[in-house]
Amino acid sequence: MSTIKLLVSTIVLLVIACSGKKINDFPAQKSPVKVNIEGYLPSGLKSAIVTKSLSGVEFFEIVNTENNEIVYTGQIPEIEPADAVFGEPAYKLDFSNVSGSGTYKVLIPKIRLSSVEFQISNDVYNRAFQTSLESFYYQRCGTKIDNGTSWSHSACHLDDASFFDTNKEKDVSGGWHDAGDYGKYSVNTSVSLAFILYLYDHQKYKFKDGQLNIPENGNSVPDLLDESKWALKWLLKMQSENGGVYHKVQKKKWTGEYLPQDDPDARYIYEVSSTATAGFAAVSALASRIFKEFNPKFADSLKTASERAWDFLEKKPNIFPENGFKNPEGVKGGEYGDSNDSDERLWASVELYRLTKNEKYHTYFLDNYKKLHGPTPPPLSWKNVKEFAYFSYLNIENAYKDNEATNFITEKYKRYGAELLRRSENNNYRIVLDKDEFYWGSNSVLLGYCFSLIQIYEITQDESFKNLALEQLNYLLGRNPFGFAYLTGLGKNSIRQPYHQFSNELNSFLPVPGMVVGGPNSKNKLNGISLSEYPGKAFEDNHKNYMVNEVAINYTAPFVFVSGYFSFKAIKNNN
Repeated sequence: MSTIKLLVSTIVLLVIACSGKKINDFPAQKSPVKVNIEGYLPSGLKSAIVTKSLSGVEFFEIVNTENNEIVYTGQIPEIEPADAVFGEPAYKLDFSNVSGSGTYKVLIPKIRLSSVEFQISNDVYNRAFQTSLESFYYQRCGTKIDNGTSWSHSACHLDDASFFDTNKEKDVSGGWHDAGDYGKYSVNTSVSLAFILYLYDHQKYKFKDGQLNIPENGNSVPDLLDESKWALKWLLKMQSENGGVYHKVQKKKWTGEYLPQDDPDARYIYEVSSTATAGFAAVSALASRIFKEFNPKFADSLKTASERAWDFLEKKPNIFPENGFKNPEGVKGGEYGDSNDSDERLWASVELYRLTKNEKYHTYFLDNYKKLHGPTPPPLSWKNVKEFAYFSYLNIENAYKDNEATNFITEKYKRYGAELLRRSENNNYRIVLDKDEFYWGSNSVLLGYCFSLIQIYEITQDESFKNLALEQLNYLLGRNPFGFAYLTGLGKNSIRQPYHQFSNELNSFLPVPGMVVGGPNSKNKLNGISLSEYPGKAFEDNHKNYMVNEVAINYTAPFVFVSGYFSFKAIKNNN
C-alpha cells in the first residue's frame, strides 16, 4: 500500500473523529455490488458479486476513478440461483482482464449502481497484512501500551498469578491477551505463533526491522520476530519444573468489562496439560531454528525448553490429564479442552527433528503419521494441528525426509485440494466452507482451509489452488453478503463494533485496527435470537454479540499468514 493511500485513509478517520461522532454513527456503505474492498492483484482473477436483479441490464463497466476512464466493459452473465449457504441469487461480474495498477469501481450505469472503490496493484494486501500483524502489539499483557496512537493503556496484570489449587505463586506476566477479554492460553498462543513464524520461515525475504510501530523498532531484528518473542517469553514462563506446560492463566468467572489495567479479578494458573506441552514443544523448536540467526542465546533457551517438554511427554505417553484439560468446577470461560493430543505430539516430533536432526523424533513421526490419515478436513485450528506437522515435514531438506512419508502426504494434499475445489462450487461466493461449518469462529475455519490451499499450490504449482485461496481473501475482505471486511481498521467498510473490551471501554472512535472477528455463526444464538435462516448471514457487527463478533489471536494469526503470503516484497513502515 502506498504512503499516499494510507495518509488519505488516516485523514478520513481523523475527520470522522473530529466531527464529534463515533464511528457507529457512520454506517458502512451499503451496495448490492460486492467487491474486495482492498482490491485485487494485477495477474489474479477479479470479480464482483451483485445481489440485486439485473434483469434487462446488458453490460457493466470498470471505471478508473483517478481519471473517470472506462477501462473495461463486460456483459452481464446469467444469474446464479440462490444457494443453501447465503440464500440469495447472484450475478458474478468477471473483470480479470483489467490488470493495470490504479483505483477502480464497478459501475452498472443503466440502473445507477456502483461498488466501493478498490485498488489493483501488486501491494494490494500490504495494508491488511501490516495492520493485522501490528494488532498483536495491542494484545500484549503485562506492559504499557503506547506507540503514539489513541489505543494506549498503562501496564496491566502485573501480578499474574497464583496457582488455582494451591497458595503458591509464579510470575507468568506477559504474553498476549487471547481475545476480547484478558485470559492467556498456552494452546492458542502456540498455534497463533506458529502461523506467524511459518510465514517468516517461508518468506523471510519480506521481513525486516522497522516495519511495525512497536517499541522494538530499530533493534536490527525483524519486527515480526520481535512481536513473536513477546509471546515466546511468556510461554517459557508457563513451563513447569518437570517440563510440562501450564494450560492457561485466567480468572474464575466473568465479572464485567474493564480496561486491561483496571481488571479487578484475581487470575490463576491452571494445571499442566499434554496438549499445551506438545504445542509448546513444537513452536519453541520452530522458534529456536528461526531465532538462531538473531539471538543464539535465546534460541538455545528455546531448544532446551522444547526438549524438556518432549521428555515430559515421553514420560506421559497418554493424554494428560485423563481425557484432556477441563475447567475445574465453578470456573467459567475459555477452556481450550481437547481429548486427543496425538496431533500436537506429531507436530512436536517434526519440529524437534528439523531442529536437532535427532532420529528419535523422526522415528516417532514415521511410526505415527499415517494414524492421523494425512491432511484432511476438518481444517487446521487450535484443536487440530496435524497439518502443521505434515506441512513442516514436506519442508525438511530432501536428504532428511522419508520418501514413502513424503509421497503419502503429497497425495493426501492433492485429494484435499480437489475436495476444496468441489466445495467452492456450492455457493455463489466461492468459499470452501460447508453450510455446517458456520459455527463459532467460522472465519478462522475458512482461514485454516486457506492455509491448506496455499500449501497445495506450493506442492502442485496448480494456479487453481492459489486462485481459490485468493477467493477466500475476497470473501473476508468485503465480497460477502454484508459488503464489509471481517476485520477492523480498513475504513468505513470494515468491522467497527467488535467484542473487544479494550476498544469498547476506551471509548475510542475506532477499535484497535487489524483484528479478525469470528464471523457468521448459525449454531450459537445470543439470547436465543437467530440472525438469519441462512448460515452465511448469521452475523451482526455488534460489540455485545461475542458469539459472532469477538476477536481472537487465533482468528487474526492465520489471516496474517494468508495476507502476508500474498503481500508484495518488504513492507515499509507507513505509520
